[in-house]
Amino acid sequence: RRNEEEDEEEEDKEEEEDEVPDLPEEFMFDAEGGITDKDVMVFAQSVNRKGGRSGRSKNIIFSNDRGRYIKPVMPKGNVMRLAVDATLRAAAPYQKARRDRDIAKGNPGKKVYVEKGDMRAKKLARKSGALIIFLVDASGSMALNRMNAAKGAALSILNDAYKARDMVSIIPFRGDEAEVLLPPSRSIAMARNRLDTMPCGGGSPLAHGLSLAARTGIQQMASGDVGRVMVVCLTDGRANISILKSTGDPEYIGPDAKKPTNEELQAEVDDMAGEKCGAGLFLLG
Repeated sequence: RRNEEEDEEEEDKEEEEDEVPDLPEEFMFDAEGGITDKDVMVFAQSVNRKGGRSGRSKNIIFSNDRGRYIKPVMPKGNVMRLAVDATLRAAAPYQKARRDRDIAKGNPGKKVYVEKGDMRAKKLARKSGALIIFLVDASGSMALNRMNAAKGAALSILNDAYKARDMVSIIPFRGDEAEVLLPPSRSIAMARNRLDTMPCGGGSPLAHGLSLAARTGIQQMASGDVGRVMVVCLTDGRANISILKSTGDPEYIGPDAKKPTNEELQAEVDDMAGEKCGAGLFLLG
């Protein structure tokens, strides 16, 4: 009898030793001072090299409202910035004929005659930096694996972006959807703070994160403030939340919701990644 009790006590002790504490729904990692993952840091260094080149040789954006005067052009529609020098040169050969014609009509002569066909517009150009969007997997699986290393890599890329004066944005995805934690900004201090306080845990809606990153990048390119968008995706690739659930499809919400297969989830991610590249955005992950 005593031997049986001793055996039971030993089994209980072994079970207690094998037990793993429950994972909280939300938790945070400090971005600095964590264990670095060699593969993740190699990735960060490769992004820094790409970002550094984009920072030094920034794209040029041409427009008719902002920038440095490059050359005069024939206007298309309304003239927003008149190229006075080119307009006067175009009108110069016709001054005598126009003055004689005006005086013949009984009008007093003017010093300069400029007609609509003489007008030239300014073609302007300005340097445009890059926008680096950090698409960060903040799900539970990523947090358990390499979240500290991912944040460390993000900080390394942030430092390079600061030197190049590029804009940065942070979009974490966790739970059922992604969110824009930091809209496009040049404030590296704010980006570091958002990374430090970013909660982790929950599901992994990777497809929705890619979709939101694409919309953010396209909107910023349309504004004319950036000429290149680079999406840095820090994830373990384990998507488990459908984009249909993230966007509120009733069939994917509730106790009787549809459960997508791994193949369907991968297809959603591939579609979103393909759309991003098709829109002219660079995806690194």
